[in-house]
Amino acid sequence: MFDHPVCTEIAEWFSRFDIAEVSYSVCSIDLMTEPPEHWFFKRNKLRPDSLKLDLCIPSSGNWRVDLSRHDDLFNVQWRPNDDLRIESQQLRYRKLVRWPRMQRLMDFPLLAEQLEQCLEIQFLRHVDFGARLLKPNELARNAKIQQWLAPCADTFGWDRRMHSE
Repeated sequence: MFDHPVCTEIAEWFSRFDIAEVSYSVCSIDLMTEPPEHWFFKRNKLRPDSLKLDLCIPSSGNWRVDLSRHDDLFNVQWRPNDDLRIESQQLRYRKLVRWPRMQRLMDFPLLAEQLEQCLEIQFLRHVDFGARLLKPNELARNAKIQQWLAPCADTFGWDRRMHSE
């Protein structure tokens, strides 16, 4: 049981996937165009246009999705209540790209698919889990989470590595 106020949508997410309600815990779910170890251990292997899509789900706040490009050409964030934020020096990314909208936390797999079409890119079909006060390996093995993420991922790992099981 959480011992702090929790947004309804966040509480429902934890409950839907049978995740322990640990106060001040955070779950992150990353999709990337390059293997996760390149983003954290072998950055020299990244290309300028390498992308990372990060969903952050804190038990004590609101969810946030962050799309970042390795060369910092743009950074896009989605937050609750259709809050879309775009940072870029290029007009193309600020005004011309028709960024998909994300209304609800549960729409994350759909957002990933829409971004692939919008930007003509392909995320690896692998999700990397991170966590604070939760066990990322348990999140990666959670069958309900895997089913939810099935539209955008076939494999699930943690600790910024692709695990084979």
